[in-house]
Amino acid sequence: MVFFIWVLKKINVCISDFFFTFLPKFYKKNGYFFIFFVKSNFKKILDKKEMKKVYFLIMLLPALYFSQTVEEKRKISAQSDHVANVKLLLELKKNENERVIRVSNYLKQNPKIDKVIKFGTSGIKELKDVSPNGDLVYVKTYNQGAAITARATSLYSGGNLGLSIQGQNMTAGIWDGGSVRTTHQEFLQGMFSKVNALDGAPIADHATHVGGTIAATGVNPLVRGLAFNASLSSYKWDNDLAEMLVEASGGMLVSNHSYGPALTTDAQIWMLGAYSNDTKQVDAFCFNNPFYLPVFAAGNSRNDIDPPYSTQTTTKQGYDMIAGDAIAKNVLTVAAVQNVANYTGPTSVMMSSFSSYGPSDDGRIKPEISMKGVNVISTRSSSDTAIGPDSGTSMAAPGVTGVVLLLQQYYNQLYSNYMKAATVKGLILHTADEAGENNGPDYGFGWGLINAEIAAKAIRDKNLSSSKTIIEENTLANGGVFTKSFSSNGSQSLRISISWTDPEYQVQNSSDIDPSTKYLVNDLDIKVTSATGTVYYPWKLQGMVAPSNAATNNSTNDVDNFERIDIPAVAGTYTISVTHKGTLSGGKQDFSLIANGGNISNLSTNENLAKDNKIEIYPNPAGDWIYFANNKGEEATIVILDISGKLLKKEVVKNGKISVKDLIKGNYMLLYSNKKNKNESFKFIKL
Repeated sequence: MVFFIWVLKKINVCISDFFFTFLPKFYKKNGYFFIFFVKSNFKKILDKKEMKKVYFLIMLLPALYFSQTVEEKRKISAQSDHVANVKLLLELKKNENERVIRVSNYLKQNPKIDKVIKFGTSGIKELKDVSPNGDLVYVKTYNQGAAITARATSLYSGGNLGLSIQGQNMTAGIWDGGSVRTTHQEFLQGMFSKVNALDGAPIADHATHVGGTIAATGVNPLVRGLAFNASLSSYKWDNDLAEMLVEASGGMLVSNHSYGPALTTDAQIWMLGAYSNDTKQVDAFCFNNPFYLPVFAAGNSRNDIDPPYSTQTTTKQGYDMIAGDAIAKNVLTVAAVQNVANYTGPTSVMMSSFSSYGPSDDGRIKPEISMKGVNVISTRSSSDTAIGPDSGTSMAAPGVTGVVLLLQQYYNQLYSNYMKAATVKGLILHTADEAGENNGPDYGFGWGLINAEIAAKAIRDKNLSSSKTIIEENTLANGGVFTKSFSSNGSQSLRISISWTDPEYQVQNSSDIDPSTKYLVNDLDIKVTSATGTVYYPWKLQGMVAPSNAATNNSTNDVDNFERIDIPAVAGTYTISVTHKGTLSGGKQDFSLIANGGNISNLSTNENLAKDNKIEIYPNPAGDWIYFANNKGEEATIVILDISGKLLKKEVVKNGKISVKDLIKGNYMLLYSNKKNKNESFKFIKL
């Protein structure tokens, strides 16, 4: 078998396509691909003999793909709720079968109706469903120097940070109107494609363009992707939710979705901003699989002249234009802006003419982040060398997907694990550059322009003893209060935020226009209190009551599952408090805390331990060796970085010391972690 796969690799046949075409009993069951699923959780779906074959074949694949290691995926998968995933998968299977039957029956009765309609340069519009009242439900692609706009170039080899974070060993999922062209020169690594086309869908130009924005290698420098050393798992959108669930359960970290509903009548106006059944299901499997972050395009309907969008322009000033899965609480929804060659302030960021504005029906901030989506040059599907420009939130979303890959790669390189989805999403929103007319978020730009460089610096500075960034993944118990104190020297303004993956709201909207329901299930609240008694609250917007009004920060936020507090540069001691309203579903809620600015120094209880319980390093300055006091001979992972954050050494030590004789004279950072999740950070000088 191994020799056979080696032969296939040499003749450039995609392994997964071979399995799909010739070995369906190994690879496919009831239309679902059980990739990387934990064997023990699916005995009821696949019989033991067949599962062993699937498991054997799956374990061979990582050696041939440019992706996370099997062990990394297992670690992520182990934290998924597989029992809940199986239950949800069966529900999705039932929904999918019913949908396929409805569409098939309609097309038989209306033979002149085309299921797929092409428009523009690379656009695709496809009949997805037929509603009970006979309305046609379509899904369509959202068409219209990305790395420079995102400041991702700072992470590359030769960039400002002195790193080499380019997507190595990372994989993004991509669902679109068809398959990425696997044979394009930008996706070949020798004789092997780094695009894994998993469901046999025909090649699509839009998918190829989107895929290139994420991961084009840069054979032609004009189209180098944001994470140009990463790989892709490519699917067609017609069975997206079930396939996303499978990938999420198996350890996928991020996926891209540059498409959404194509509404055609005022009878469908209720869908704009609505928490629909699909939206509810996306929230459910994100909650079940806490490391998985889907990235969705906001849509391009702000200037559409057809209903229901034209109606929104007339009655709602162009707000409330986003629909479908992009409305989900636990996804990251992306707006499209023009190229930003050099960010100098909010006026540097110019909104595109088409990017759809939020909010959701309950007033949540949608979209949440902005990225270049105008005249993005990327790969085309017409040949193996074709390239070309396109514009749209379709082009902005994959830029953000690429940044997620880079940040996850850097975090894993330093700390030997990945961030939960709530953490990486929170980090992107926490570090965004201000955009728009007013301070704080809005329903056009979201939290502002993505800034990969500042986000990477925050990762680098996690847990430093000074100038630190707090990045923590915590749990709030029902009825509990989380507090953390820190001091600031007042040299910079402070940012403190919390982010969490919220359970799905149990009742979806199926027809109501702008209901008053609030879809947040576990409503966490953050506030910061200064030593003088001043209380700081998070930003919030007013929903469709006043969608164009500036954000306020004078009370708690009760709709968003990301909350950020901005505090002016004032020296002093501050206390963060995280509480919750009502009763927490499940009795607890995981959340991520991020704080930086003002050279903060942490004074929390767990960092005021007695000296004999804390890890310390000596001597400092150091000669040839650094020793660890109070580690009691435990095994620990040591990471040494230069002052820019570039990884110089990563080593597991068991004898309480590490050699630094190979380092040149200068300043360095050392990160210490053990199996008990004890993390310490130090700065030291090499003599």
